[in-house]
Amino acid sequence: MSPVPTPGDRREEGQPGAEGAEAFVFLDRLGKRWPRFKRYSLLLGGLAAFGMVIFIQTLFVPSSLGPAPAAEQLKSRLQAQPPADQARREAAKPLWLDFARENKGRGLAASGAGPLGDIRLGYFETWDPAALAALKAHADQLTHLAPDWLSLENGQGGIKLTPSEEVMELAREAGLALIPQLRNLDANEVWQPEAVETLLNGSLAQQELLAANLVVALQEIGAAGVLIDWQQIDPHYREALTALLARVAAALHAHDLELWLSVPARRQLVLLDLEPLAAHVDRFVAALYDENAELNPPGPVASQAFFEGWLGALTRSYGRPGQWVIGIGAYGYDWRDGDEEASLISFEDAMARAGRSAQKGLTFDPSTLNPRFRYQDQDAVHNIWFLDAVTFLNQLRATRASQAGGIAIFRLGTEDPDIWPVLALDPAKPLAPLDLAQLETLSPGDAMAHVGTGSLITIDDHRADGLRRVTLDKHNLASARYEKFPTYLTLVHEGAGPRDAVAITFDDGPDPEWTPALLDILKAEGVRATFFLIGANMEEHPELVQRIVREGHLIGVHTYTHPNIAEVSEERAKLELNATQRLIEAITGQSTILFRPPYNADTNPHTLEELVPIGIAQRMGYLTVTMDIDPEDWAKPGVETMLERVRMGRRDGGSIVLLHDAGGDRSQTLEVLPEIIHYLRARGETILPLSEMLKIPAAQLMPPVPANEQPLLRMISVGGSESIHAVSNFLWALLILATALTILKTLMVIGLALRSRRAERLARAASDWPPLACQPPVCPPVSVLVAAYNEAKVIRQTLNTVLATGYPGPMEVIVVDDGSRDGTGDIVAALAREDDRIRLVRQANLGKARALIRGLQEVRHGIVVSLDADTQFEPGTITELVRPFADPQVGAVSGRARVGNLDTLFARFQALEYSCGFNLDRRAYDQLNCITVVPGAVSAFRLDAIQAAGGISTETLAEDTDLTLSLHRQGYRIRYAPRAVAWTEAPETPRTFARQRFRWAFGTLQCLWKHRDMLFALRHGALGWFSLPNAWFFNFVLVAIGLLVDVVLLAALVLNPTNLLLYIYFFTFIASDMLLAAVAYWIEREPLRQVWLILPMRIIYRPVFNYAVAKAIFKALKGVWVGWGKLDRTASAAPSLSAGGKG
Repeated sequence: MSPVPTPGDRREEGQPGAEGAEAFVFLDRLGKRWPRFKRYSLLLGGLAAFGMVIFIQTLFVPSSLGPAPAAEQLKSRLQAQPPADQARREAAKPLWLDFARENKGRGLAASGAGPLGDIRLGYFETWDPAALAALKAHADQLTHLAPDWLSLENGQGGIKLTPSEEVMELAREAGLALIPQLRNLDANEVWQPEAVETLLNGSLAQQELLAANLVVALQEIGAAGVLIDWQQIDPHYREALTALLARVAAALHAHDLELWLSVPARRQLVLLDLEPLAAHVDRFVAALYDENAELNPPGPVASQAFFEGWLGALTRSYGRPGQWVIGIGAYGYDWRDGDEEASLISFEDAMARAGRSAQKGLTFDPSTLNPRFRYQDQDAVHNIWFLDAVTFLNQLRATRASQAGGIAIFRLGTEDPDIWPVLALDPAKPLAPLDLAQLETLSPGDAMAHVGTGSLITIDDHRADGLRRVTLDKHNLASARYEKFPTYLTLVHEGAGPRDAVAITFDDGPDPEWTPALLDILKAEGVRATFFLIGANMEEHPELVQRIVREGHLIGVHTYTHPNIAEVSEERAKLELNATQRLIEAITGQSTILFRPPYNADTNPHTLEELVPIGIAQRMGYLTVTMDIDPEDWAKPGVETMLERVRMGRRDGGSIVLLHDAGGDRSQTLEVLPEIIHYLRARGETILPLSEMLKIPAAQLMPPVPANEQPLLRMISVGGSESIHAVSNFLWALLILATALTILKTLMVIGLALRSRRAERLARAASDWPPLACQPPVCPPVSVLVAAYNEAKVIRQTLNTVLATGYPGPMEVIVVDDGSRDGTGDIVAALAREDDRIRLVRQANLGKARALIRGLQEVRHGIVVSLDADTQFEPGTITELVRPFADPQVGAVSGRARVGNLDTLFARFQALEYSCGFNLDRRAYDQLNCITVVPGAVSAFRLDAIQAAGGISTETLAEDTDLTLSLHRQGYRIRYAPRAVAWTEAPETPRTFARQRFRWAFGTLQCLWKHRDMLFALRHGALGWFSLPNAWFFNFVLVAIGLLVDVVLLAALVLNPTNLLLYIYFFTFIASDMLLAAVAYWIEREPLRQVWLILPMRIIYRPVFNYAVAKAIFKALKGVWVGWGKLDRTASAAPSLSAGGKG
């Protein structure tokens, strides 16, 4: 059927105001229906609005949430394990002996007597709030500070400086000399040896530029010098590095600045030629820790033998003892079995883990004088080695005995707080019992500890002192026994999940532009995520909340207006959470115990301010979910940058990805999401929903609203939802009916189609399917009828395919030019002069139906073949259309329409729909004589049957459906000719596709309504009891209420994820579509690989169908006239003749 212009371009049949206009189904000429409908709608809407206001008010009443289970679960899982035997990994001789030189006559005094240089340096990491707290508390006990503010940039001599104004001010007030670290770490904390090696290979000018830039940076912050810490450099560059450091030292000394050099206590020391460097370097800083570091097997962090061995080897062999600053460790490591590297932990972390795992009698390892313990968390064993105030005491006394120039504490923020009283001990006096006693009481103070792994956080704030007994052995070395562990303000981490698992989360939604697009990606990739939603956005877009839940994702609270909870009153904070919770309950029928605080989503909070929202939420029954992989998509840094941040986050053990689906332009988030998914899957990792990651059932994370809530509040708050439940009961019945009918229809269509195929094959085998003889009535003369309006692009090709027919009987071609303005009539006239079988009939623009009526008045033969002006026949099409008319009861025959323009995805979708929908249905319905539409694109009619049915009607947009049903009324049989192939042009864009489907929906609705008396009429057999009910139910009822059905289904799925019926429903519709497509393609001998298009087709088509049907119903209610709308031709429906006639 060839579409025609909109009413502005072309007058249509039945248009109000047109002279002699006939009846038009649904047309309300008096205009009373719509005002009446609006009045009733406004009344009902007003009542609904009033109820909604009352309902929304209840959103601000607290919900009853159960206690968070994570802390107790974790506490019960930690179990002490006996210490493992420490394997001896010592070489033939200790490594430090390889670097020791001739003894210069200085030894270590066991008594610890002797002066210590004035330097007390603190290593400072800007990112760690605990380091800042330690600096504020103990700046008066330090002389120097080494912050992490300098890094190499571009490898060409550039220096990047990132100072902290707050720290600079603290340093000035305390009189601390700043010695910032210059490290070859990149932004992801990865060592970059090539950054240094490029300089070493570079020109003298580049090296001098480095020195000059360094001077400028140090002067900018008022620093006293620089501490260079370059690691993982090839020892091949030993001489070049010495030369470079000498140049840098000279430049610094010229400006009264010092050069300090970090010296590692491991084999990497071969890079540094310390003897010549001693003439240039002001201070060597010996890192006498990391005896066993992150990538090593579990072992002591700095055993006493290791410390003293390296201390003696360095201070007695290179430079002056006073030139050395000795780095003493003040941290620990947690080695988790199976992990690639250990986690650095603070002293408080070690104490909390020891206490929660119920360690008994934790003591120092006698061979290393380092404390250690083991515990088990689920199926993983943890080995903890750490350094405390007692190890600090031993190593400090050894350092004093070496006459070194000072110490460096590595690092501030992780230390045992009792190192500070140790540092204050008078070195000139021997240790007294009181000195040891002050180390025995372990006070928690305001320190914060972390226990467990994962991004679900709960707070356990039960602070109490601990106790350790400190004793001296016969060598005057201290050791300790921990008898009671202190308890701290502890952050309990949960939900790390399997090592190869990642969860994806989104904040700030929903957003009408970005959330649906992200959901589409997640659905296409088969990924379930968690959305932390803002109440104000949910109120505006509840359908998106429903879709999120419907598609299997979890939701959590992200407050109502997105304030910083730490900066508002507790009452305001509770209101923010309550309102959001109630709105979630109203929309989904469930509550949620998941919460993520705005602005404070880091998985390792270290300040009391960061804990405020967690504490409030926890007291209200929420679980706080943080993140440890942050691509910072909100800043739009670029897709590759975000992907690299995810890579680094995974390398560091992160498992919760934070993205945003609202709050600004999220186009980069849309781009990076599939890249993240593909990257993770390429690594063999699993993307889990948060419920599986946390190992907490989804039913606990999103439980149903408690039944025992306050009666009055519950009556008000769930009044609206009970109305929804009433509708839900109906929809459940509809769901069961739809599932059953879908199965029944699918089986019937497949069975009938296969029977048709078998009957066709048997008929061919019996008669050898001979060509028609050229004698009536077997080979009657045929009139071919084409109605055309502005079809200049396609009419010539259409007529040429008709004229090239292989039909052996007489034939005439009548073209009715319906007032075309593009020269269509002229093209047809020219063809008529060349072939006398063509006759041109011109008329004013009256519409397609009237053009067909005029054409029928002109035909000379009893069989009329109809096609659209854009349709192209194959040579055998007319023959196959005419063949069934050997039966005098046949009134019309439908051919097989196929899509010829397959260049776009939408067109390929329609090709699939034509095969598994229209054509397969007609093949099946042919067996029961219940075909509902003989399409104008490829059809044939008996002329006297048309006249008996009353001719072509102008009462509907779908004149072909109207005529088909009228022929059924007259008792004629309607047949399907699968070998009568015609190629038609399908819409190529969503806009034209939606416009066509609206016209189809409205026209079909008109016909179904006009012929409604045929529904369930016994005399119409399968038409009244099968095909017409199928059209009403599947094409209108189910589609019209499809969105409501989906909401109820997904809400039920969240409430009861084990409900088998839900899965049967979803599986049934997908499976039936795919099965029908497979059968259709098998029958038509098409490649089965196209069947996969069913999945994206359902995703894309369903909203279009919902829109088309809803719009059709709306227009019917308004009672307005609806025009055709002209489909712009592209002349791209070229037939594939090699495929013609299959099946």
